[in-house]
Amino acid sequence: MKDFNNLSINGEVYSKLKLRELASKLTKITDWQSPFWLFIAQWFNEKSYIEVHSSGSTGKPKLLQIPKVKMLASAAMTCQFFNLKKGNTALLCLSPKHIGGMMMIVRAMYAELNLIPRPPSANPLNEVNEKIDFIALVPYQVQNILDLNPKKLEAIPNIIIGGGKLDFALQQSLKHHQVAAYSTFGMTETLSHIALQKIGAEENYTCLDGIRIEQSTRGTLIVHAPMLLEEKLETNDLIELVSPRQFKWLGRTDFAIESGGLKFIPEQVERKLEDKIRRRFIISSRPHPKLNNELVLLIEGEQSALDSDLFEGLDKYEYPKQIYFITQFIETANGKIDRIKTRQLI
Repeated sequence: MKDFNNLSINGEVYSKLKLRELASKLTKITDWQSPFWLFIAQWFNEKSYIEVHSSGSTGKPKLLQIPKVKMLASAAMTCQFFNLKKGNTALLCLSPKHIGGMMMIVRAMYAELNLIPRPPSANPLNEVNEKIDFIALVPYQVQNILDLNPKKLEAIPNIIIGGGKLDFALQQSLKHHQVAAYSTFGMTETLSHIALQKIGAEENYTCLDGIRIEQSTRGTLIVHAPMLLEEKLETNDLIELVSPRQFKWLGRTDFAIESGGLKFIPEQVERKLEDKIRRRFIISSRPHPKLNNELVLLIEGEQSALDSDLFEGLDKYEYPKQIYFITQFIETANGKIDRIKTRQLI
């Protein structure tokens, strides 16, 4: 059985012994490479698991012990989906502090890919001249690359985008540049993504082979993934179940807003506005003496004029009562908008 003990970095193959030696020297460095070598040290220690903090997608963030064999199973699913082969090049531009970056390293070991590590930055392709076959990005990086180096992104055949919402404008930009990319659905507990949606071509997420889903009585997603999870996992993600392998994501129960006896899912209201607001925004709330809460619209950036028909497509009770312009939204550690802390700004 293959031992997955070698890793090709920038075209040079390193053995387990050499990787452990380098990790022992480089884990204490203070630049962007430190998390990379800390993960390598964990991967080759005597323990059968990797320790990582969850993002809080299924509750309060917690320290997880993820079996290495299950990380390899997850890597196999992704590599098989994209038909990644020995010698293909993968760009690592997400921090290995989090599961997204960790799994890029594991995929490289599993499929014997040539891994090119780069600092996690807004435009990680800026100084990359090698041919890239596979890359994982967050929406913020995608936007910056499209603004500055769209040709480089167009040339990459396998792109996955996760860690945050893909707004309408960014989806349209990807479509305009004919970039073949997939939006991912997953969380730390599921060892990165378990489902993919081809941007501009599909409305639903389709689970990877071996993953089965169902819908709870609350309307939330339940994941069955025996190769990744010890037992079924119920999330806080509201879905429309299409089949045991397909679903449409609607929003999260965590952010539901109670107003005047009605319940609103912010993401559903945002979907109706996304083709009219060309920057980041969220539907939030503020306290109200009679309604308990009232809906408000928060827009990132300087104040500017908005379309007069901005709320035309909303239902009567979905109209935000106030619009706030926020200089900069607060983000979580993995780059998502922190809705709770951003709401506190108003």
